[in-house]
Amino acid sequence: MANLPDVPPELTARAARAAERLAGLPVDAAVLATAQRVGLASDFVLDVLARFPPELAARLEDRERLARPALEARLELGDSSEAAAMTQLRRIRQIEMARIAWRDLAGLADVDTILAETSLLADCIIEAAAAYAARQLEPRFPAPRDAAGKALPLLVLAMGKLGGGELNFSSDVDLVFLHPDVGAQPETVEAEQHYLRLAQLIIKLLDSNTADGFAYRVDTRLRPFGQSGPLVVSLAAFEAYLLQHGRDWERYAYVKARLLTGLEHSADVFDEILTPFVYRRYLDFGVFDALRQMKRLISKEVARKDMAENIKLGPGGIREIEFIVQAFQLVRGGRNPELRTRSLLTALPLLASDRQLRDVTVTQLAAAYRVLRTLENRLQAMDDRQTHDLPDGAEERARLAYALGEPAWDALYARLRAQRTLVESQFDKIAWEVEGRGGREVVPATAAWEAGEPEAMLAGTPLAGNADIAALLGDLRRGALHQRMDEVARQRLAAVMTRTMQLVASHEAPLASLERVLPVYRAICRRSAYLALLNENPAALERLLNLVGQSAWLARQIAEHPMLLDELLDARIFDAPPTREELAELFERTLRNADKNDAEATIEAIRVFQRTAIFRIALADRLGSLPLMKVSDRLTDTAELVLDFSLHTAWRELTAKYGIPFCGPPPREAGFAVIGYGKLGGLELGYGSDLDLVFVHDSSGAQQETNGTPPVENERFFARLVQRLIHFLTIQTSSGRLYEVDTRLRPSGRSGLLVTSLEGFRRYQVEEAWVWEHQALLRSRALAGARRICTAFESVRREILTAHVNRAKLAPEVVKMRRRMRAELSLAKRAGGFDLKQDPGGIADIEFLVDYWVLASSAQYPELVEYPDNVRQLEALERVGLVPADRCRRMKDAYLALRQRVHELALDEAGRVVGEDEFRDLRAWVVSVWDEVFAGVEPVDEATTPRA
Repeated sequence: MANLPDVPPELTARAARAAERLAGLPVDAAVLATAQRVGLASDFVLDVLARFPPELAARLEDRERLARPALEARLELGDSSEAAAMTQLRRIRQIEMARIAWRDLAGLADVDTILAETSLLADCIIEAAAAYAARQLEPRFPAPRDAAGKALPLLVLAMGKLGGGELNFSSDVDLVFLHPDVGAQPETVEAEQHYLRLAQLIIKLLDSNTADGFAYRVDTRLRPFGQSGPLVVSLAAFEAYLLQHGRDWERYAYVKARLLTGLEHSADVFDEILTPFVYRRYLDFGVFDALRQMKRLISKEVARKDMAENIKLGPGGIREIEFIVQAFQLVRGGRNPELRTRSLLTALPLLASDRQLRDVTVTQLAAAYRVLRTLENRLQAMDDRQTHDLPDGAEERARLAYALGEPAWDALYARLRAQRTLVESQFDKIAWEVEGRGGREVVPATAAWEAGEPEAMLAGTPLAGNADIAALLGDLRRGALHQRMDEVARQRLAAVMTRTMQLVASHEAPLASLERVLPVYRAICRRSAYLALLNENPAALERLLNLVGQSAWLARQIAEHPMLLDELLDARIFDAPPTREELAELFERTLRNADKNDAEATIEAIRVFQRTAIFRIALADRLGSLPLMKVSDRLTDTAELVLDFSLHTAWRELTAKYGIPFCGPPPREAGFAVIGYGKLGGLELGYGSDLDLVFVHDSSGAQQETNGTPPVENERFFARLVQRLIHFLTIQTSSGRLYEVDTRLRPSGRSGLLVTSLEGFRRYQVEEAWVWEHQALLRSRALAGARRICTAFESVRREILTAHVNRAKLAPEVVKMRRRMRAELSLAKRAGGFDLKQDPGGIADIEFLVDYWVLASSAQYPELVEYPDNVRQLEALERVGLVPADRCRRMKDAYLALRQRVHELALDEAGRVVGEDEFRDLRAWVVSVWDEVFAGVEPVDEATTPRA
């Protein structure tokens, strides 16, 4: 064995000794084939093999992952003596750890599996010790009991890597001992003594160094008040401690907390105490400052003890990866419950999906973590010794390189150095990037702000002497809001204001930018974690100032909903506008994080999605990376996602109460659909657009009622369904309503039924509808509901628009309606200028021209009504040759240019009226086309206008 080629020369003597100890191992060939690597890399395995040869051999032949049921059966301590119990715990731990080490070194399990098995073993041994200790104490020190007479257990809280299910090979186990509240009973003192003795006995069973060694070293220093605090505390005392004395480093620590015993009290521990302490309900960027402070302390300790080669605490070590992940968990876990996972390897990919780290960064950190944890395990498996320091002896280095599959120490060290350099650079980028930005030049400006001297703050900048800006700064600095802020918040605001003035000074309109951003700052001063967000992310602050400089609407959105600042952290949203699939993913993720049993919370979650989605769309729109038609597509996608979910929710609620609507004979389920009209139906939704909705069903026959108990008539069911849906969409929440809903386009308008049968809808359109209602139908489509009804509606729509339009009256009706709209709806009549939508040559003229061209010829060319939007209808008119190609293209360009301007004004909250000279040539051309098309057409008298 010593002469095998993969054994380095400096290890031949050790290999020979290992071969002798492995000789005669009673295992099968597959296990024997891996013996050399294991024996050479781990004296611990050889020692266990010498002590328990048949037991270890039997376990090595088990190829399956470590299983809890079998392990718990072997750990059943019964009523054995204390000494016998301790012996059994230690021997099982040694045999199982030797098996785990063998599987690791032989390459039979990946590092994730090894960490999970090591953690499971510790879990089971601790649980067995706790159960045994409770049985031993019960006769002399009975456990306190609840009102039902059930014993109240000791709560053993696993911390650190054990809590995260990622325990390393020779780790301590970090435990915190708690107990349920026992009330103000006379037995309270006895109860405290019971739990104290129980915890002490558990520690003794695990930690005492006997002839068999120890099971686990137990570290209880993470308990309240550390070593000086009581070993066991009640839940009430635990909660009081965290509220009054809990420090930032403890929030990091309790991210990994996990109950091993007393699981029935999980809600008391986590829902009531730990989750509110660890995770804030807002984006908590203040944790980065705590992160830096902790890292400084560790770095000082590393330097003092010369621990540069410590793979846990040294630069680029395991702890830095943990800090990166836990920091983002603390920042965002309050808003995203998915991040409240104890496992680092589970949390890491979630940071990519949550847009906090790039995919490549997550991949690199996960790979580095696995390399470091594998190295840690194999370093500790040599002698079952808790160490994180790289060896300095030649033979030990060669053994470690061999155990990790490297030909020599230099190759291993080079690979390790590359991984640690990557980790260190990522940690520095995340934790330290902000510190020191701006250098000394920011100090005078900050000092001037803190002294309340805004004029001095502007000195030496392009804004020096600007009295208007100085007045704005003075109002904020000397205002009541600033006086009410605590010192931490004031420091954060001072830093933000210093950087703000540096950036605003280069803006074309610095006063306007400052006027728009100060309401944002006033809003977030009430929760200074958002100030920390801007301080920790200078790029986000720069993006904020650029956006408010360009859009008053975006500035107001952020001021009203500061959580939108989160969207400025990821530059990718500026590079790549959202797709429908990404919006759907955002919607699903937002709903997943909401409380499904709380209707109000669900509506609020949908409102958060809608607000966030529209904000992302507006960013892409304002920065020019998203064309106008895509803007409308994405706004429409957002509305459709909300509408579809709202309908499913309303349907589920109503059917749970009344049953499913049926009709017949023959019996069949009656269906329902939502029809979108106007901008929603025409895929041209804008910011703040209403939703024009019409509702239809296909219930018919002699029997029309639900199958609930008691049943209700289908007509009443569908009416209530629509009412519930509209309520869902329009209810006013703390952050506003989802949409305004307009149902006036339904048959017979306001006097008609809220929901109509599809056959009744068709009959109305054929027999009673006005021409303008057919114009409206041209901009309609089925959006949500039963597929068969959606399909049937599209058939009805096509039939009406091709076969039942009153073409004899079409031109006069169009001219009449358009004249009336110009007279009544123009916003430029008093103030002057040009109303982009309603004045001659505006958007409405183009829409009415398209309506007329399509409806006039839809009988001959049914393909004209295939799509509900103006642009594709113009393209269809060009294809069939009804309108010259040049005119169609020019009309489309004019339409998009005018709509683009409307979008720009909406984002700047500037209405829809522009100067008289703007679009002069475009408008004149549109008017000329209108005059040509409708030359000689006189509007019919309104009193005698027949319906279709």
